[in-house]
Amino acid sequence: MKAHRILERVQKEQRLQFGVKDPRTIIVVTPTYVRTFQALHLTGVMHSLMAAPYDLVWIVVEAGGVSNETASLIEKSGLKTIHVGFNQRMPNSWDERHKLESIMRLHALRIVREKKLDGIVMFADDSNMHSMELFDEIQNVKWLGAVSVGILATSANIDESSDRKEEEENPRMPIQGPACNASNMLAGWHTFNTLPFAGKSAVNIDDRLTVLPRKFEWSGFVLNSRLLWKDGKDKPKWIKDIDMMDGDVGSPLGLITDPSVVEPLGSCGRQVLLWWLRVEARTDSKFPPRWIIDPPLDITIPSKRTPWPDAPPELPDKEKPEMGIQEPVVKHTTKTRTSKSKHRSKRKHETRTEMRVSTRHSEQN
Repeated sequence: MKAHRILERVQKEQRLQFGVKDPRTIIVVTPTYVRTFQALHLTGVMHSLMAAPYDLVWIVVEAGGVSNETASLIEKSGLKTIHVGFNQRMPNSWDERHKLESIMRLHALRIVREKKLDGIVMFADDSNMHSMELFDEIQNVKWLGAVSVGILATSANIDESSDRKEEEENPRMPIQGPACNASNMLAGWHTFNTLPFAGKSAVNIDDRLTVLPRKFEWSGFVLNSRLLWKDGKDKPKWIKDIDMMDGDVGSPLGLITDPSVVEPLGSCGRQVLLWWLRVEARTDSKFPPRWIIDPPLDITIPSKRTPWPDAPPELPDKEKPEMGIQEPVVKHTTKTRTSKSKHRSKRKHETRTEMRVSTRHSEQN
């Protein structure tokens, strides 16, 4: 623990000298709902946020209302959290789920405006994976920034008989994010090519097909929270009023009137700083509440015994080999030359000893 604290202190001093001089608070927005994989996904995001070296406020919007399962998970983080419920339940359709999640994010942005939270707003879905460099990079945003997102969508269901030559000329890049020109200015966007998945993508959560992202994911954008304030100073005119948006907003690009104002981050979009993934269990899958096993499960294998037999089974009488009487084999021991030589050398040694003793005795007389 002492070495860990020393290393933590050194890293803190390095950030003070070479890092962001006046870091801003990070405001994280996460839509979620109770399901089988919620603990898996939400725990991963929680540990990423706990490792972030900045002050952080975590706004968790839960579909179907606030639940004890979600509250017990986010309470373990020790972070400043705002846990609010949303009256609508999460639908089973992927398209409807994406729309409801957008509405839930707008609800969180209104909370930022009402509480006048000051900082950088990022959108962390509970199944995304984040690089620690992301938290450093978003400190550079002035108003609205964009980062590249790696899309982890399997290609197992696409048509393998498609023209490979066309694929080599126009390769499918699983990236969403800004594209810059030679002057490092925003020139366009990378989008995920969904054409190979036409008619072969998941419609409902239970479908065992590829889950496709939207044209632009919310998680690829960050914004200055002062854009949401009603009385914000130096507030640009290209931001829309979120009170006028009650329906589905595909991405933060729907919050602005001029997309050219977006600031490309992460080496002008050349660096992927987070990854998008959608993996869910069946909606009818069973799991213990809060993943606590109570009452204990039934014992299927006793601890003192194994499911394997202690001894191999006996063969049937027909398969037993016939046991015959064998005559004992008498082995004749033969004396080796080595034993004889040892015996002779022992005799010579005794004779020499006797002669020496007799000689000494005669001299004394």
